[in-house]
Amino acid sequence: MPVLMQICAVAITVAVIAVSIALVRALNRLSATTDELTRTAETIRSSVAQAEAMTRQLRELATDVQSIVPPIQKVADRFGDLGERAADISHAVFAEVATPVRNTLALITGIRTGTRTFLSALSHRVGQTHTNGGRISP
Repeated sequence: MPVLMQICAVAITVAVIAVSIALVRALNRLSATTDELTRTAETIRSSVAQAEAMTRQLRELATDVQSIVPPIQKVADRFGDLGERAADISHAVFAEVATPVRNTLALITGIRTGTRTFLSALSHRVGQTHTNGGRISP
């Protein structure tokens, strides 16, 4: 075989080996990528299963809350009615008591003022001397 043919055969063989090595490396990378994708898919499957379980629990919770809310609403309404009744009663009591208390305070103030005026006038009279010589004037 001529030398040129031998060199070409060696070059082709080296090229085929290089391509084979590159192909093996690419296949190894593809295998690693496939393994990673498989792990990711398993993680996603487990996450989806957890999400479904959580969704079921949330639905059950929502159902439970829906069954609990009406009685709580009734109790809250009753407390509201009770508060309104208490306000009405306290308003009525205040309306009944306010006027007599105000009148009593006004009466006490009047008695104090009258007493003070009377005692002041009486003390002025006691301190005055009679200028008519002690006779009682008609």
